[in-house]
Amino acid sequence: MTRTFRHALRHSVWSAIAVPVALGAASTSAQPVSSGGEAIIAPSPASQAQLAAVHDEMVEMLRPFDLPLRALVGDPIAVLPPDTLEHWETVAAKGAGFRAKLEAIPAAGLDEQDRLTRDYLIALTHGIDDYPRFWLYAFPITPYAGGWRHNTIRQSALGTPLETAEQRAYYIAALKAYAAHVRSQAGKLALQADRGIRIARPAIPGARRTAANLAQASAAFVPATERLSSAPPEEAAFFHAEVAALVEGELAPAFTALGAMLDDAYVAAAPERPGLMWQAGGADHYGRLARLHTGTDLSADEIHAIGVEILRDARAELASIKQSVGFTGSDRAFAAMVDADPRFSATTAEEVAAHFRRAMERIEPVLPRYFSLLPNAPYGIERAPRHIEEGMTFGFYRSPTPEQPVGAYVYNGASPETTSYANAAALIYHELLPGHHFQIALQQENKALPLLRRANGFLFLNAFVEGWAEYAADLADEMGMYATPYERFGRLYSKMFLANRLVVDTGLNAKGWTHEEARRFMQENTFASDAEIESELLRYSTDIPGQALSYAMGQRELLRMRAEARAALGDRFSWPAFHAAVLTPGAVPMSLLDAHLQRWREAGGE
Repeated sequence: MTRTFRHALRHSVWSAIAVPVALGAASTSAQPVSSGGEAIIAPSPASQAQLAAVHDEMVEMLRPFDLPLRALVGDPIAVLPPDTLEHWETVAAKGAGFRAKLEAIPAAGLDEQDRLTRDYLIALTHGIDDYPRFWLYAFPITPYAGGWRHNTIRQSALGTPLETAEQRAYYIAALKAYAAHVRSQAGKLALQADRGIRIARPAIPGARRTAANLAQASAAFVPATERLSSAPPEEAAFFHAEVAALVEGELAPAFTALGAMLDDAYVAAAPERPGLMWQAGGADHYGRLARLHTGTDLSADEIHAIGVEILRDARAELASIKQSVGFTGSDRAFAAMVDADPRFSATTAEEVAAHFRRAMERIEPVLPRYFSLLPNAPYGIERAPRHIEEGMTFGFYRSPTPEQPVGAYVYNGASPETTSYANAAALIYHELLPGHHFQIALQQENKALPLLRRANGFLFLNAFVEGWAEYAADLADEMGMYATPYERFGRLYSKMFLANRLVVDTGLNAKGWTHEEARRFMQENTFASDAEIESELLRYSTDIPGQALSYAMGQRELLRMRAEARAALGDRFSWPAFHAAVLTPGAVPMSLLDAHLQRWREAGGE
């Protein structure tokens, strides 16, 4: 039976940053505190107090509709406004006012942590300012990422308390607002079409399926009986019936109507070729996305060339691996041989987990040599719930929460006999330690960080988050963690896949590649299945263009910063000190990390 590598490269910073933490709302007093009593921003001296006040004003403005921020502070399901350009332009207009206040605070009056906060909040105001433009080019329903935001809302609903009459009334109001929000997204599709921005034809069938799936998934908003145990039986029954009627009569039909917008007339006017460059103004917008998701000012052509270069180097490394084991066949034949190797096979979910645990156990004793900061949150391996495995081609990292305090790599345990686990070590080092779990758990646990540096929905920090995870996977190689040439190939498999993303994302969105050209390139330069390639192509061209650039480019930036630190510090360079300097601030824009590390070097790298 043919088996394939299953990999789990995170797909969105939203899931990396939107992590519920047991914190209270930010106070609007001069000294905001969390529910645990930790100061969010110290109020003294005066410049620090000004910074705290602006931070709190921004929290107050964003909190009603910023889903990652609401998850962080444990808010219930949001009463969402309509998803309209007018709403987001109103929000954006406030960004410049906040920016003026922040720029008036002299950086000289702040310590390093508060200076980073000031600069971070200034960057956040730019993100708020730019959001209407990004909103205009983001389709509300897509085949790959179209359900992510709705899944976040659904999870928030499942955690919303329903114990009192007031809480139940709030839930009804939130569901009605949510149904109206989804109905407004049909208007967004119409507005986009009027401006020459339409979902490309190859992506429309998948977008229709997403709408149908979301309509079906709306049933989850009807609360389970045990959630209403505190209500009198008659009230509980009435409320349950009211929610069911609301879901069946408003929410599910809103998703159905959204899918119905993609009718024959829409298809006839849609571009045949996927990619932003075929949308009105899309080429310029892709340039902004590339800068956002790479943390650089490199052009699409330069990023494309970097991807080609990484692939060339990877081919040379693969040749070395093949030579080391005496294999003389083609690259694809080598991949097939590793794929069939029983050492990397599994027949049960328990055997799958064992592959991952061996990699964890190997690196754990070595971590203190490289890290002085270790997260307190435990970590582990868990099989995904059965009901989501069917549509899941890979696993994902789940952040610790008060309800689930263990950070976990949640893997797909279905049909393990079709999967090779030669890349199990590379996966664990990317997803858990020292990858996503280290970075995200440390950020959660750092009570010195203000709320908006822990979570917000307007700064997409993929270059840091995914760049760190990729840096960690290669750091594991420097730590000697890939025990065999075959495990090194498993790591190389992922690196080649990410290099393909640089080439194909830029090819589709900026260089005029056709869907078939992109498909053929990935078939020739990865060992991915045809189904995975199709999913990836729609992701790059329609769902989240530019986001896939963040992995390899973020890692590249981190390696550059490390090389500069080693050159400047010489014998004083310390692995633990460097990694602490990178991780202590939490996820920040790469330009801010670069400036922070420069100041850290100038201070002696301590």
